[in-house]
Amino acid sequence: MSAYTQEPTIINAPEFRKAKWTITMAASFGWFFDAYVITIYALTIPLIAKTFDVSTTLLAGGLGSIFLIGYTLGTIIFGTCGDIFGRKTMLGVSIIGYGIATALTALATGIVSLAVLRFITGLGGGGELAVGAPFVSEVWDRNHRSSGVGFMYSFYPLGFVFAVIMFHLIAPVWGWRAVYVFSLVPAVVILVLRLRLEESPRFQKVVSQIKEGHSKKTRLIQAVKNPVLRYRILVGFLIFVSLTYGYYAMVFYIPAFVVQKYHLTAATGAAAVTSLLQIAGVIGGLTGGIIGDRIGRRIPAIVAAVLLMGSILLWWGANLSLTGFCIMTVIGGFLIAYEWAVGIVYVTEIFPTEIRASGFGWSAGLARIVSIAAPVMTQVLAGALGVAHAIQVSAVIWLSLIVGYLISHETRGTELADKIGSLVHKQ
Repeated sequence: MSAYTQEPTIINAPEFRKAKWTITMAASFGWFFDAYVITIYALTIPLIAKTFDVSTTLLAGGLGSIFLIGYTLGTIIFGTCGDIFGRKTMLGVSIIGYGIATALTALATGIVSLAVLRFITGLGGGGELAVGAPFVSEVWDRNHRSSGVGFMYSFYPLGFVFAVIMFHLIAPVWGWRAVYVFSLVPAVVILVLRLRLEESPRFQKVVSQIKEGHSKKTRLIQAVKNPVLRYRILVGFLIFVSLTYGYYAMVFYIPAFVVQKYHLTAATGAAAVTSLLQIAGVIGGLTGGIIGDRIGRRIPAIVAAVLLMGSILLWWGANLSLTGFCIMTVIGGFLIAYEWAVGIVYVTEIFPTEIRASGFGWSAGLARIVSIAAPVMTQVLAGALGVAHAIQVSAVIWLSLIVGYLISHETRGTELADKIGSLVHKQ
């Protein structure tokens, strides 16, 4: 355990106020771009399948899993490196890596090159999650931290909607490859913004304290000897299992479901219904951030999870009209985004600055290993029960999030811990 027991850093200095919005916007647009590169792949699958003469199942399933494997590794690797090389550096490497890989997808000559590029894209995208969230969390004060992270998360559903719009403007005229080439535009804008970033003042202070004390920085591999930190990784894992598995078990199946049940067109009707989910997500993310600051993280999140499980049962179990299904899509999208916004800020708060990115990255990364199976499990259950009932069954995963919050503590209004030695030995 670290010998340091300094009081946590209080955000009231000019360097924090100066860095807050620059860092928040840089990370927010990174989440925006992350959603863009994920969504354009889903939208272009039918066109890619025709070009390479392969099945859409292979592209959505096999290559989809390869992307998620890259995303999982990226979450763990970038999170660990974020504590070694700094938040600013790793966030820059992230956008360069998956920005270039996304653009190069336009040059893919076959299934192998496409798989490699999707893996690299996932690797960089995982870094966006693992580094961006702790980065933003560290520059907001204790009374507004949840709102700041909720604001950042709300850019993810905006990126989805932007991808749908760009696909319909570009693909019919120039083809699917041009959609990937266009990704250079937002990537360059985000990269330029990130070149102006400062390192997290809180992280810099911790590094400076270590140097002044002539002490080695504690790595996560050493920190896990601390039972409190092991317990908090478990808490983060339980929360992110629900967030990732619950999302992937459902969202991938909405377009095909509404096409089949309501006879909508895949290009416009299904995209419009899925966009409703994401537009509601913008409001849900912002609301989660605000309520997290005003009322708290844990209890409202538990209540929202119960409501979400109930809404999933109605959403996918009742024989709803298209209007009814769209209304439930809005409700579901709101609640899912609410949980994501609160979960992200909460997991960043339970780790000290010294290993915040590592702890967050491992919590989310280990959970993503489980979530890789989500689309496949839904597909297997759908074969026996039908898609709607399979998704109803997947609602049970939200119990994991409830357990995670129940066995942990409230963080609203508390200062972030900076050193491992300053942690109070309580769960």
